[in-house]
Amino acid sequence: MAFKNIIDLHVHTDSSFDGHHSAMFLCESAEGAGLRALAFTDHIEIDRYKQDRFDVTARDSYFHAANARSAFSGKLIVGIGVELGQPAYDPETAEKLLSVIDYDIVIGSVHNLRGMKDFCDLDYENEGACYEKLLDEYFDEELELAKWNGFDTLGHLTYPLRYIIGEQKKNVDLKKYSDKIDAILRTVAENGKALEINTSGLRQPYGVTMPELDIVRRFRELGGEFVTVGSDAHYANDLGAGIEEGMKIAREAGFSCISLFKSRMATPVPIE
Repeated sequence: MAFKNIIDLHVHTDSSFDGHHSAMFLCESAEGAGLRALAFTDHIEIDRYKQDRFDVTARDSYFHAANARSAFSGKLIVGIGVELGQPAYDPETAEKLLSVIDYDIVIGSVHNLRGMKDFCDLDYENEGACYEKLLDEYFDEELELAKWNGFDTLGHLTYPLRYIIGEQKKNVDLKKYSDKIDAILRTVAENGKALEINTSGLRQPYGVTMPELDIVRRFRELGGEFVTVGSDAHYANDLGAGIEEGMKIAREAGFSCISLFKSRMATPVPIE
């Protein structure tokens, strides 16, 4: 490995609706792969919280993550976290959840627009055909999420591009959204929150991190102090995937450290 401390702060277990391996097995795999730390961040989609019984998911995920942390104490740093989808759509429910579970890290994400399917499930010949308009609305929602400010790191800022560019091969000029992206980054920076460098795009047709280097650099220019790096792994084989590339991007953007979270407090980890 090119770096001493490989830290993966975006990992899904089989407690998540799209996860495939247990927290215990993921810890075994992480230790074997030489990771220093990981955080379990199973999905809790706030706009479907009651409908899809995410209250059950939250308890199940926390229980198994806590057991794994205890079992690997002294061998692997295990964070207990959550990927909170669409919290600004129902802040009361989101805040109630965060008040009863003691997470180490909360990732704030937007996976779908209000009343719509996840970007991964959209039919881009029909409801997703006007993808430029959807992106305009998406960045508006990201700004609302940033203003809500109940998370620790802003997850995969350019998430829809994984599907619009990566899978659908559409042309997107992000410069059209630069003012909105700047407003998001400025709000996250002013609130002292982190920006996630999500490396899952590197192993998918999209082929780049979410966001890319230029946006991470812009975050630094606007006063951003903290970045996290996460593989968004749903399988054990993807643990740590692309993390070193993410760390390189953080360094090129002007960061000397990435962040590790404990009890929702950032600890700097030198990029070395």
